[in-house]
Amino acid sequence: MTWANLAILGVGAALVSVPVILHFLMQPKPKEMLFPAMRFLKERRESNRSRMRIRHFLLLLLRCLLIGLVAVALAGPSVASSDFGNWLTLGGIGFSGLVVATILLFSFFRQTKNWLLIGILGALFLGHLIYGSWATSKLLGSESAQLIGDDQAPVAALIVIDTSPRMEFLNENNTGLEKAMEAGQWLVSQFPVDSQVCVLATDNDRPFFSVDVAAATRRIKTLETNFSGSSIPAALLDGIQILNKAPQERKEIYIVTDLTRESWAGENPKPLAKLLDQSPGTSVFVFDVGVENPTNMALTQLNLSDVEISTNGRMSISTEVQRLGPATQRTVKMLIERHEPPLPVVRDEQNVFPTATFDGQMVTKDIRENSSVPVKFTFSQPLELGVYHGRVEVEGQDGLAIDNQRFFTFRVGATKRALIVHPTNVYPRIIESLLAPRDKVEAGTAKYESETTTQTEFLRFENLSNYDAIYLLDPQPMAEPIWERLESYVREGGGLGIFLGHNAAEGGVADAGFATPTAKRVLSGTLEQQWFNEEPDLFLSPKELTHPIFNSIRGNETTVLWNRFPVFIHWGFLPDEDDKLPTQTLLRFGNREPALIERTIGAGRILVMTTPITEYSSVEGRPIWNLLISGNMVPSYLLLEGIASYLVQGDAESLNVGIGQIATLNNDLREFPENYQAFSPDPGKPPTRVNAVDGKLRYRFIDFPGHYRLKGVMDQTVVLRGFSANIGSAVTDLTRIEPDQLDAFLGAERYKLARQRDEIQRQQGATRRGQEFYPLVVLMMLIVMAVEYLMSNRFYRS
Repeated sequence: MTWANLAILGVGAALVSVPVILHFLMQPKPKEMLFPAMRFLKERRESNRSRMRIRHFLLLLLRCLLIGLVAVALAGPSVASSDFGNWLTLGGIGFSGLVVATILLFSFFRQTKNWLLIGILGALFLGHLIYGSWATSKLLGSESAQLIGDDQAPVAALIVIDTSPRMEFLNENNTGLEKAMEAGQWLVSQFPVDSQVCVLATDNDRPFFSVDVAAATRRIKTLETNFSGSSIPAALLDGIQILNKAPQERKEIYIVTDLTRESWAGENPKPLAKLLDQSPGTSVFVFDVGVENPTNMALTQLNLSDVEISTNGRMSISTEVQRLGPATQRTVKMLIERHEPPLPVVRDEQNVFPTATFDGQMVTKDIRENSSVPVKFTFSQPLELGVYHGRVEVEGQDGLAIDNQRFFTFRVGATKRALIVHPTNVYPRIIESLLAPRDKVEAGTAKYESETTTQTEFLRFENLSNYDAIYLLDPQPMAEPIWERLESYVREGGGLGIFLGHNAAEGGVADAGFATPTAKRVLSGTLEQQWFNEEPDLFLSPKELTHPIFNSIRGNETTVLWNRFPVFIHWGFLPDEDDKLPTQTLLRFGNREPALIERTIGAGRILVMTTPITEYSSVEGRPIWNLLISGNMVPSYLLLEGIASYLVQGDAESLNVGIGQIATLNNDLREFPENYQAFSPDPGKPPTRVNAVDGKLRYRFIDFPGHYRLKGVMDQTVVLRGFSANIGSAVTDLTRIEPDQLDAFLGAERYKLARQRDEIQRQQGATRRGQEFYPLVVLMMLIVMAVEYLMSNRFYRS
């Protein structure tokens, strides 16, 4: 406990003696009187004298108590807010002890004494005294009690400001970030002289104390929205470590945020809660600049049917329009840029990008309250070879505009050539019809130009580089030189799909031709024994559909019923763990054995499936391996379509990336220049230089959504390349965090929550000065005055 005016408390202690002195000075002096029947009068006088002595003592006690309370009120006692309840408990114990002491005194001075009662009351009073002394010493020695009193003492302050894209939400003509910056500048101006201030944003910057208040204010004024920043708990963990090193005893943390759930998501609350528990004297304030019931329109991630098409190809783009708030109607449009050489360029220190577009497509949707509707566009217009950028956007006003646009990039290239290799006992019709449907071939819109050959003829092929992808359908054993040629083909950028079946077996185990060192590298591992399942209860079991081969399946999970396509036999497979050759299992069977494995070798990739895709409903002379292409072939067709697209797309997966990722593009110096000028979609960033290394272009500074454009020159001809970057759907999720979730990070009753500046001021005062007892002391004074008045009138009414 601290005292605002400790000297007045000493004066009050001296004044308490005044009623005592007056009490003794104004005692009536005895007078001698002669009167008969003195015996009866003496007994009556003794009885009255004892009663009057007690009354005088009570009045003396009340008057001393009243003066003492006046002195205490003027002295201004206060305690830490967190200890206020404890001090109230201690006050209750003190009052209870006073009552026990009073009764004890009355019992002791009575003419007839009850020693048992006196003993019990004495034990109770002693217990009150011991417990009160112990509790007082604990409270006075607590860390929080030592940090209150002087509200102008210097502080070490940590101000964490949320700079996530959600802070761009516009409400009452101000964004959340603008409100946060104003609040931060105001907080800095409120700190006492000689305070140290650390301004920390959720932008992955290192925490540091500003040299002075002006520097802290400048730091706040320069804050910008960050699309690849950290969470608030991560920023707090970094900031508290430097805060604890500050020499000031008083430490304060201010979190300025919109209190959206995503700002705290993905973090374990225990480390932050533990760190705060280790600093009980640190005050935590949460300044809420968010909106309790926001409304928003948003586009989900785009799903492109293909990221590379032929000149007469066809492409579809699908997404969903999400509504947070009441029902509404909105128009969504899709635009694709035209090439405008020599753009992009720099003019007057400003980046100039193409603005002309092909005829856009528009669709109007009615969206129910807090729901979403699907949107799909189809583009089929003859285009020249090259890279094209486009966007899908929602028209109209919206509080958070950053998620009303989604960007995409696709490439128009020459028709891909695919080679289908099969033994004579395997029928390739399913792959042929998938890669080159007759109607699309005749219309000139087929994605692939396929060629089919037997495995025997394939062994005599000299040049495999003419093909973008090779499919080995249930291959028979091959010699080591053939495996080496396939490995070299993949290393140079080719795509290889291998569908293993009965031809790989010899006596129920893998043939030795599949166990050579190169074969194991190409197959991504070792073939073990065959797995048999007589009952039709084993199926392909996709768990996560994030890989590009599942693009056609994603969104149609409810219609793709794999349990209708049982697998009876598949190869047991032991993946090879080679750090130099990245390998991952993309698909498993229901028994968790690998069904589809991907391996990257050099610039190319390999997909290995451990059961064939060429088994028809009936075969002769051997057991059937699966029913994947029997009956309704939609699931298998979608899977094969994804595999085919993935094998030939090369670096196409890097044409559309997320914020914070690395875009990697193949850069064959026979086709592309070595150096590029890179234009960021951020209007404030000048172009940078990007050089190809080992046949790859790697761009690491993806921190802003939009189109990233690469401009190079080869043989005096401008070469335009690029990619698009988008924020994740969760980044703009405006759902508010629940109180219990916030308590898990900061501790229940550990922080103060405010939405207005005056709330912060009151909470600052209560934290720095402590909770004052003045109102309670004044109330006690009134009670004592009333009791003293009633008792004095009762005692002296005659």
